[in-house]
Amino acid sequence: MVGCFRKGVKREEKESPKIKICGITAPEEAEYLNQAKVDYAGFVFYEKSKRNVTFSQAEEIQRFLSPHIKRVAVAVSPDIGFCQQIEAAGFDILQIHGQLDTEVLEAAVLPIWRACNIGFIEELQQLKDHEKIAAYVVDAPSAGSGRTFRWQSAQATFRQKKAFFYGKPFVLAGGLNAQNVQEGIQLFRPDIVDVSSGVENDSGKDSQLIFEFVDKARQAQLYSEATM
Repeated sequence: MVGCFRKGVKREEKESPKIKICGITAPEEAEYLNQAKVDYAGFVFYEKSKRNVTFSQAEEIQRFLSPHIKRVAVAVSPDIGFCQQIEAAGFDILQIHGQLDTEVLEAAVLPIWRACNIGFIEELQQLKDHEKIAAYVVDAPSAGSGRTFRWQSAQATFRQKKAFFYGKPFVLAGGLNAQNVQEGIQLFRPDIVDVSSGVENDSGKDSQLIFEFVDKARQAQLYSEATM
């Protein structure tokens, strides 16, 4: 049973993780995020994604977004010129999937959230101490697919690898929704949970699904463990 108490272990309740809603495509969706008082809003700049937005669309949507919500630009294998466009557009964070070239990393002004698949964490080992990497996003094998990675089989391996994230926030992504977010929080103890398709209907983000997800995430019991 997830979250059960074990003999000899002291469990101290911690604050629930912060919340990111990704793939915002319309002003009314920004209003949903304001009402839910989430922590981060993600804007996808990737033409192959159905959630792709242009810079002009993102600028318009941001006009409706609360200043208390951090803006995250999500890009795939960006070059320096594209990163500069992101920086000029008023974003707070740059989330990078795919390839991250050294020259892009060194030239970056914004803090970077580096996205990776749990099976390829070792490939990013050389970046763990880089000052511009502000967080790590552990995603499903196919980002935006609405599917989780294999949580139960990954749990033990992930606990061993979590030292890789030492000192930097860890973002749990990939297939989250209101039905499984509490389990994900209890299994992996993320600093941030990141949802996109799990709060959508056929026409885009759904306000009720967002509110339900946020309520479940905030009600989750997140513990730190210490041997008694």
